[in-house]
Amino acid sequence: MAQSPLPDLLRRQVARTPHAPAVRSGGRELDYTGLNRRANLLAHHLIALGIGPECLVGVRMARSTDLVVALLGILKAGAAYVPIDEDCPAERVAFIVGDTGLELMLVREHGQEPEHGAGGPRTLTVAGALAAAEAAGGPDHDPTDADRVAPLTARNLAYVIHTSGSTGRPKGVAVQHDTLVRYLEFARAEYPGLADGALLHSPVAFDLTVTALYGPLLTGGCVRVASLDREPGEDGAADGRPGFVKATPSHLPILTVLPGGLAPTGELVVGGEMLIGEVVERWRRAHPGAAVINEYGPTEATVGCCTFRIGPRDGIEPGATPIGFPTPGTDLYVLDERLRPVDPGTVGELYIAGGQVARGYWGRPDLTSERFVADSFGGGGRMYRTGDLVRSRPDGVLEYLGRTDDQVKIRGYRIELGEVTSVLAGLPGVLRAAVVAREDRSGDRYLAGYAVPEEGTTPDPDALREALSRVLPAHMVPQAIVPVDDLPLTSNGKLDKAALPEPPVRSAPAGAEPETAVEALVCALFAEILDVPAIHLDDDFFALGGNSLRAARLASRARGAGLTFGLRDVLELRTPRALAEIAPTQALVTDGGVS
Repeated sequence: MAQSPLPDLLRRQVARTPHAPAVRSGGRELDYTGLNRRANLLAHHLIALGIGPECLVGVRMARSTDLVVALLGILKAGAAYVPIDEDCPAERVAFIVGDTGLELMLVREHGQEPEHGAGGPRTLTVAGALAAAEAAGGPDHDPTDADRVAPLTARNLAYVIHTSGSTGRPKGVAVQHDTLVRYLEFARAEYPGLADGALLHSPVAFDLTVTALYGPLLTGGCVRVASLDREPGEDGAADGRPGFVKATPSHLPILTVLPGGLAPTGELVVGGEMLIGEVVERWRRAHPGAAVINEYGPTEATVGCCTFRIGPRDGIEPGATPIGFPTPGTDLYVLDERLRPVDPGTVGELYIAGGQVARGYWGRPDLTSERFVADSFGGGGRMYRTGDLVRSRPDGVLEYLGRTDDQVKIRGYRIELGEVTSVLAGLPGVLRAAVVAREDRSGDRYLAGYAVPEEGTTPDPDALREALSRVLPAHMVPQAIVPVDDLPLTSNGKLDKAALPEPPVRSAPAGAEPETAVEALVCALFAEILDVPAIHLDDDFFALGGNSLRAARLASRARGAGLTFGLRDVLELRTPRALAEIAPTQALVTDGGVS
C-alpha cells in the first residue's frame, strides 16, 4: 500500500482530537487545533518564500512549543528539516550549513545565529514569521499540493540528520517520508503509551527524539517538553506521569534516582547504545510496572528497526540485553565478509533491508554506494551495512556484540573516533594523535585522547580540550588528553590500544578545606563519585570529570546521606561549598563528625 507523507497523518489526527492537548512546555499549552493552525501559518509563509519539496531548512532552536511548530511547518510546506543543536560549535554549524547548502534557518531569536558571511543562510524566528503571516492575513488551512511549489509525495525528504564521520567530515543521513511513516506506524501499534503522552527531553538532532515527538501526535497524545537535567515540577514535567519515555541506557541511572514523575506508565524504550540487564533491573526496582523495550536502529535505518521487549513480569537476562526481532517490513541479515549468511550462533555483520532504509548520505554518492549495497536476498532493493557485529540465537533473537570499526557510542551518541582524532591531530603543536574509548572504575565509558607533541612544543591538555570544544560537540570532546612521546603500534603497524597509558586521575589544585561536618560530607561524596583522592570546597564538579550521569549519582548518594539537594542543584551550583550552603541543618551529623 502506498505510504502517505507525514503531514497527511497529522491532519487526520487533528480531525480526530481537535481540542486535546498536543504540546506542553513551561506552562504553555497548545491543543491540536492551535498547533495545527500555527504550523499551517508557518508553512504558507515558507511556501511564499519558495520553500517546498526537496528544499532543506535548518532548525536551531531549544526544545519548546515553537520548535514543534517549526518542524511541522517545514514538513507541511513539503520541505525537509536539518536540525542543529543550539550549543553546537560554530565551526560545526558552518560545516552543516555548507554541506547541505542551507539558504534558510529557523532560530529561537535573532542574534544567536553564527556568522556565515555574506553567503550564509537567511534566518527567521518562528514568532516573527507567525506575526508576519498574521499581519498579512495569511492562510491557515492545511497546505495542499495546489498551494505548494511542487507536489509532496512519500518519496520526498523529511529530514537530514548529521552523524559523526570517520574522516572528520560529518555525514548527513537523508530520510524520506515513507521510511519515517513506516517506523511511526510501527511505534503507534507497539507503544500504546504514546497516547498518554511522551517526554521530549533529548535534542532533535538526535533521531532518538523522533518517537517522542511524532508518536504522540499520531495517537492523540501530548508532547511534554522536559529535561532529565531538571527535577519534576519544572519544564511542565509535573502533569502526571507520561505514558512513554525514550532514553539512552546512560539516562537510566538518572531516571532511576529521580522521583517518579518522569517514569512512564506504559513503555520505557531504550536505544542508542548497548543495554545492560543489571541497569534495567535497578531501574525496574525503582519504577515497576512499565515494559522496557530495547530498540535498536542506526539513523540510516530510520530510528528503530529491531526490538526486544521485557514485560513487567519478565525475567531480565544478565549482561548485554538482546536487540531482538526485526520490525514489520524489515529484513535483517547476518553475513560474513563475502556477504554470505552465517549459521545461528556464528558472529557476523548485520545488514538491514526493507522499508525503513534511508535514501543515503546527503551529497555523498560515493559513501552512499559503499554503505547502501544491493540486496541480493530480497526483491532488488538495497541493504544498509551497519558495521555492527551480531549473532542469532536458536530462537531467532539477535544479540549485539560490538563494532567492526572505530565507531563507538558514548551516552547514546554515535561517535567516529576518526573524526575526533582528525580534529585533535590538526591542532597547533600536535604531531600525531589517537582517541580511544575507555571505561572508568564505575563502568562509565568516556573518550581519552593521546597527543604526540611537535618538536619543541609542550601542549597543555586543558588547552587542547578547550580548543576541541570550540569545534566539536560536548559529547565528542575527550574527557582526558594525555601527552605521549609516541603512539604504540602492533606488529602489523596498527595502533596498539592496549599499550596506551591509563589517563591519570585528575586532581584539583590545593584549595580551601571543609570546616563543617556538612561540607566534609559533600566533599567526601564528590571524591567518591569522581574517583579522586581529595576534594576542596571550591572544586568544580565538571572540571574534575563530572557529567550528568555522575551528577545524578551524586544527588542520589546525597539523599541517602541525609542531604536533600537534587540533580538540578548539582548542575547549577557545581561546588561543595555552594551545595553545603543549601543543605538542610538536619543532615546526619553526630559527635562533631559525619555519619
